[in-house]
Amino acid sequence: MSFDVREQSLALGKPIRLYAFSRGVLRWSYNSSDRDVTYNNQVYKTVQGGLVDSGIIQSGDPGSDRLTLTGPADLEVAQEYRGMPPSDVIELEIYDVHWQDTEVLTAWVGQVTSVNWPKVESATITCTGLDALMDQPGLTDTYSRTCTAVLGDVWCGVDLDAYRVEGVVLAIDGLKITVGAAGGYPDGYFTAGYVEWDVGGGNFDRRHVEKHQGSDLTMLAGTAGIPSVGVLRLYPGCDFLPTTCRDKFNNAQRLRAIPQLQGSSPFDGNQVW
Repeated sequence: MSFDVREQSLALGKPIRLYAFSRGVLRWSYNSSDRDVTYNNQVYKTVQGGLVDSGIIQSGDPGSDRLTLTGPADLEVAQEYRGMPPSDVIELEIYDVHWQDTEVLTAWVGQVTSVNWPKVESATITCTGLDALMDQPGLTDTYSRTCTAVLGDVWCGVDLDAYRVEGVVLAIDGLKITVGAAGGYPDGYFTAGYVEWDVGGGNFDRRHVEKHQGSDLTMLAGTAGIPSVGVLRLYPGCDFLPTTCRDKFNNAQRLRAIPQLQGSSPFDGNQVW
């Protein structure tokens, strides 16, 4: 029996919604029924207490068409957002199927934007659809005295793995971490850079460095979530100045800046420029 026939029937329909969360190779799979469901060799677990969504809305304004899921407070994927949220986005695909039917339709695709616990016993997961994610500004490159690239991106071209430093955490508090390996570099070398640590499945969480002095790294937004033992990966920062690009990264040929740019703009309405 086809999916459409069951959807249109008053008695034959047994709808189930499958929720597939993913972050890299990590997976959290749930369904809306009272028993586990297997689809595409993946087990979608039933959720004690139920997992429901607010419904798929297509109002014509993708930015406001948020989808909200409500489930138990200890839902595994929600725990990823306890304290600091993960550095990488968690994606969500929703499938519709009928019990004991083989036809499965993709109903919704997007990503998690936030998780809240409005009640002690429940968690609310707010998601944004793919349409809204595609509704982004176009080209934003500008004339600038400082470089407009992001350190390590395709425009910059610096291989950050070549500058990566691994160090053992010696001390940690709510504001900064102490890593012995950082002391071997000049003060400020890691300022505006970041540290990352393994969270399993080939995924890493990251936190930016606000200030580097000696072996101490002051972290932007504090040290919550950073492991107090183990090895961290340290990456240097860049202030996007021509001298830094040349002396620190030997990358002056790819500098996307105009250091001699004058202070006035030809587009400010002044007829004399």
